[in-house]
Order: sequence, then structure tokens, then C-alpha cells
Amino acid sequence: MANILFQLKQTLYSILLLLVSFFALVIGLVCTLTGRRLNTNYYVARTFYHVAGPILGWKFEVEGEEYLWKLEGEGGGQAGKKGRSMVMVGNHQSMVDILYLGRIFPKHAAIMAKKSIKWIPGLGWWMMMSGTVFINRSNNKSAVASMTQAGDDMKRKRISLWIFPEGTRHMSAESDLLPFKKGAFYLAVQSGVPVVPVVCENYHRLFDGKTRFKRGTLKIKVLPPIPTTGLTASDVPALMEKTREMMVETLKSISSSPTSTPVPISELNSPAPLLAHQEESRNGYFATHAADEQAVENAVGEEEADSGKSIKSVRTGDQKDTSKVSVQEEDNVGKPKRKNSNKKLSIAMISDFFLPVVGGVEGHIYSLSIEMMKRGHKIIVITHSHSKRVDIRHLSPGLKVYYLPILPISSSATLPNYLLFLPYFRNIMIQEGIDLIHGHGSLSSLAHEALFHKDLFDPPIKGVFTDHSLFGFGDAVGVLTNKLLVGALRNADGVVCVSNTGRENTVLRAQLDPELVSVIPNALIPEDFTPDPTKTDPNYITIVVISRLYYRKGIDLLIASCPHICALFPEVRFVVGGDGPKMVELEQMREKYQLQDRVELLGRVRPGDVRDVLNRGQIYLNNSLTEAFGISIIEAASAGLFVVATKVGGVPEILPEDMIEFARADEEDVIRALTHAIHTIKSGKHDPIKAHERVRTMYTWGEVAERTEKVYERAMNSPARSTAERLSRYLALGPIYGPILCCIIAVQHYFFWFLEWWDPRERIEVVVQSHWDLAKFDQVIQKEKGLTSQVNFPL
Repeated sequence: MANILFQLKQTLYSILLLLVSFFALVIGLVCTLTGRRLNTNYYVARTFYHVAGPILGWKFEVEGEEYLWKLEGEGGGQAGKKGRSMVMVGNHQSMVDILYLGRIFPKHAAIMAKKSIKWIPGLGWWMMMSGTVFINRSNNKSAVASMTQAGDDMKRKRISLWIFPEGTRHMSAESDLLPFKKGAFYLAVQSGVPVVPVVCENYHRLFDGKTRFKRGTLKIKVLPPIPTTGLTASDVPALMEKTREMMVETLKSISSSPTSTPVPISELNSPAPLLAHQEESRNGYFATHAADEQAVENAVGEEEADSGKSIKSVRTGDQKDTSKVSVQEEDNVGKPKRKNSNKKLSIAMISDFFLPVVGGVEGHIYSLSIEMMKRGHKIIVITHSHSKRVDIRHLSPGLKVYYLPILPISSSATLPNYLLFLPYFRNIMIQEGIDLIHGHGSLSSLAHEALFHKDLFDPPIKGVFTDHSLFGFGDAVGVLTNKLLVGALRNADGVVCVSNTGRENTVLRAQLDPELVSVIPNALIPEDFTPDPTKTDPNYITIVVISRLYYRKGIDLLIASCPHICALFPEVRFVVGGDGPKMVELEQMREKYQLQDRVELLGRVRPGDVRDVLNRGQIYLNNSLTEAFGISIIEAASAGLFVVATKVGGVPEILPEDMIEFARADEEDVIRALTHAIHTIKSGKHDPIKAHERVRTMYTWGEVAERTEKVYERAMNSPARSTAERLSRYLALGPIYGPILCCIIAVQHYFFWFLEWWDPRERIEVVVQSHWDLAKFDQVIQKEKGLTSQVNFPL
């Protein structure tokens, strides 16, 4: 009963939030027309608080609210009149924080957001009306210039900005905060405006995100402004720590004492305390022998959809049978043998993640598609548009790609809508005579929606899905993604994961029958990653890092360990390739310890340059906090580098132990592992040429394609499900989510029938194209390698 009440209250909260968000457009329009555009956020926040607060029974006692409204001294003023500039920072517990923001959010204040959000219909319009400060990072190697511009905008508009310095939500019974990100404090220092800390009482006793959503009264305390006049970038760490200490002390003083006393985050030794702070260990699929390793497996969010590397990839062989991932390709006793094993299929690879963006998922789709074409199958790719690329392209050696006019919202992913993709999907399926769709990526809305749409056809199109990432179970992104995934895969005909760890993760997240899930690794083309010892500097031992500079990629561990390694080994230097939010902190670390001649920051590395960068070093460092497989590790090993990697996700499955040194996700163990690797290189125990020869026998795209083909065969021979059976499977997902999915499916059916009437199949021109044979494929490779052709988009 308690769980039902919690679900009802959470649903009510979401509905209220949705209704007010629509009304926000009206508020924004009125404020703009009346010359009060910078007060839009105030009116929207207050509207939500006065609507949702009484209904949910939440009240707030606020102390120090005057600090949000009036600021003395330079840049000072009063909110709602002539304005004032400050950076407001608050603790972030859950999505319910919007209630406390609704109670205290002042006039003449805004939020900070990426510039790309400006173009999202609805959300972008309201944010532009509200005076949001947009940051464009795409044209800078680091965020420094963007932060400076944001500060100038803030001072020019005389507004204040609200930022959550923790960077992510932290729901815990213990009154503590996650480590702060430095962006808010750099902005305050560069702009010369004060930092105003805001602390909301720990409301875990009222809302824990799982079982309770109670009524109650909470305390909010606004601390006096912390001036930044005269401070420089070197003072930012001290300012950040000072602010955090004040907020932690205030949080403990105003929060109710917890019933238990778990170890506070601030007292843990790990430099990634979010990962180490787990109330209880997970058994079964995620049990490990070390607490730190288990914490990484359980708590980290999703792996980045793109790995930031080349479009090639990976697999291992010189290890145990459990490491050599395999497909469940043998027929069970008593089951009928597969039929039509030699049938050539028309297959659509569908994902939000594809070229020209370069990454692990993108490279996997391209390489698998080419191998499938070699085996005689017809392959097309369906993805969303990129800049002006809204049409059909043919990538060498003849891969047809549909770039649909659907805009992404974040990290190349589109917004789930369940309907807008259907007209395009229907036309392409009919035009190309598709037998099977293959979706890629848990964050890909196009892949999810295709799995819903495939059963609208008669006969239904078969659907397979590949999950390339690991997701947590408690963070907001993980909860939402897992909920979408469990619906999309409910009627899938086959699921593929790139590692055994990934398989276990997906089975739990998507509530799947393990028999449905196969394990097929990534691969690479060894010839593209050959060692070249002549490019290494014999006077140095070079440690190479190529990664997207994000928190989940463990860049904080690199920042913490790099100065220690440079101090211990004068002959060691670092070469870091990649770009992202952590570039600023890397630059600050290099300047603080005066390592400009020891740490080289390359910025974004082009795919064709990855091998050249790898060949400059002898050691490759991968600090990632979550990896389903680790493509970059195999690329580095093929290039002859000795690998040091955090022991997370599927990483332990991919290389023999004598080619890789594992470390826990903490600074001291990374230093230990790097020290071991440096001594290994000095002693001459690692042979780059032999390492390359070993890797080239471990992973081949031909083997990946052969195993994937068996999954396709099994999917094609799986029995079709009736509409009633599919709806019953959706209803089994819960009393709320199940009926919602059934309603969505019903609307999709009616919309599909409308499309069948509006645009009859007889009027859709079918593409006539013979399947590829090997001779024709080889001929095209020789004559058209590197060429790209373009035709007009027919839809």
C-alpha cells in the first residue's frame, strides 16, 4: 500500500510539473511583452510552488532570504528593480528540489544552459524569454572563454545565476554533499561577483525516491554572500572548499538527525566519493571482491555514447573462456533447428549515434554494417540530421545512410516522442523492403521507437537491439533510461551486449530473460593500429590518455595522480587527447604544478590521428569510472602500449593480465598501477610488436559479424506476437507505466492506419537493389574508397 501511495504522489508531482511547464510559455510571453522578461523564472517558480506545495503538503521555513534579493557594494542592487549580480549555489537532492526553488527563487535571476538548448521547441523558447545565459562550448578548446563570456553577459544584464555545484543529484539519509565542480566558482571569480550559498534541509525523511513521499515542513538557510573581489583563478579551489565546508556545516545543523550513521562522503578516502558511498552492496550480477570496485559498478551512470576515439574497435582472446565473450548460438535440446540460415536479409541499423560524429557506437555500427555487406546482406543506416546533412548519403564503399530531419537535444540524442519518427520509419521500411531492424544505444530514442513501430507492420518486422553502455540504478539518468529501455525491449526479438558485465547489467535494467541476450564484443582493424617505435622519444616514458574529458571518464583521477607521477619520475611525461568540461581543471592542474613541459594537452583528436598519438607513448592510461567494454584500451594495446586501466565494467574481460595493470578507482591505486607500468617499460619486459601480434588474433570484425548473423537468424525464426499478447506484456510492467505504454501503442496504431490511408503503399516507390556479393564489394572498395555521394531526400 505504501508503495502505491508513493507511486501516486510521484505521478501527481510529475503531472503538476508538466502542466506548469506548459503554462510557463504563457508566463514568459506576458513577461516579455510587459518588459519583465528577466522575472520570468521568478513567476514560473512561484506558480509551481503555490500549486504543488499545498497539494503535496510541503512547506518551507526560510532564513536569510534577504541575501537573495539585495546586494550591497559594487554590482549590488535589489532584485526586481535595478538588479544585482551574484552566483547562487545550492545543494541538489532530487527532482523535488524544484519545490524549494519555487519558494525562494528571486526576481532578476536566471539559470545557465548550453546554447544548443535554445533551438529546442518549447523549452528553448521559454528559456530565451526568461533571460537564460547560454554558453557555447563548441568553438572553444576549453570552457574558459565561454565562462568569461557568460560572466560578461551576467554583469551586462545585471542578473544572478543559479548553479548546482555538485553537478548531479545526491539523495542520502546522511547530511553531506558531493564534491563541488569548479565552474560556478570560476564564473564568480572571473566576473567579480559574490557567491551566495543556499542550503535546503535534508528531506530524505520525507522523500527517498523509492518508498515515501510524505507531507512536512523543511528549513532553508541562505548564507551571507562570499565576496570574490581581488581573487584570481588560483584562488578558486580554496573558495570552492570554503563554500562547501560552510554549506555542509549548515546542512547538518538544519537537518533532522538520521536514524543510522553511515560513513559521511567527506570522510571517504576515494577521490570519487559518489561511487564509494553505497548503503548496501549488490549481490548476484554485480557482486565483486572489493568494495571500491563494486561501488563503481553499482553507482556510476551511463557510459558516454561516444568514446571519442576512432571508428574502429575491439575483442580479446588470450584469456579464460569467460573473457572470450560468446553468442548463445547452440540450439537447445528439443527445440527446432533454425531455418533459412543462408537467407540474405535487408537490415536497417538505427541509432541516434552515427557518423559524422565519431565514437564507439558510431564505429561499431559502421564496421558491422560493412562486414554484413561483405556477407551479402543489404544494409542501410537510419539516424538524425547533422548540421546541413539532412538527406541520403552513401558512405564508402556504398553504405546508404538516411539522415532524418529530427534535431538532437543533448549528446547527439533526440527527444523521445513515439510518433514523429513513424512517418519516416514507415516509408523507409516499405521503400527498402526491410526484414529486420537493429537498434543501437540505450540513449537512442530512434532505436527505442523503432522497436515499438516494428510490430505495426503485417507481417511484423523483426527487431534486435545492442546495448553498448552500463547504467546505474539509483541516479536520475539511470532510472529514466532504464524505464524507457524496459518498454522498448519488452517485445524485442534479440538483444546483444558487448561484454558479460554489460549483459548482466542489461538483464537487470530491462527485466529480460537472460536466454534472450547474447554477448558479442566489439572489434578493431589491427592494421589501423600498428606500433611504430620510431615515433617515441627515447629520452622519455610517455603516458598517453585519449578520452572525452568528462567526470565519468575518470579525469579527476588523472588530475589527482598526474602531479605525483611527475614528481616521482622526472623522465615521465603525459600526452592527453580529447575535449570536454574537465579541460579547464586539467589546465589549472598543469599551471599550478608548473608542468607545461611535462603535460601536453592536444584537445580534440581526429580519428585519423589516433594511431599517431598512441605511437608517441609507451603506456596508455584509462581512468574511466564505467566501461561496458573499453574500445580505446584495445586500440592502445594493438598499437603496442602497455595499458593501465581502472577495473570497472567489462574492462577485465578484454585483455590478458600480462598486457594490462588494473587499478581501483582511487588516486593512490592509480599511482601504484602507473608506477608498476613505468618499471615494466624500463625493464624492457613489454614488447610492442608482440603485443600487436597478440591483439590482432583476438578481435576481428568477421567473427563479430558471424556471431551477429546467428542472432539475426534466431530473431527471424522467433514467433510473431499478436497485438493482444504485446499489450499484455506491456501491462505487466506495472500499474502506471504499463497502461501508459498501452495508450501509446494504441495511438501509434491509429496513426499508422491514418498514414496507410493518407499515403497508400501503392504510391511509395520501392527501391530496386540487388544484394551485395563479395566480388562486387571488393570492386567498389578499390574504385570508390574515400568517396561520398549525395542524393536528395525523398521523404
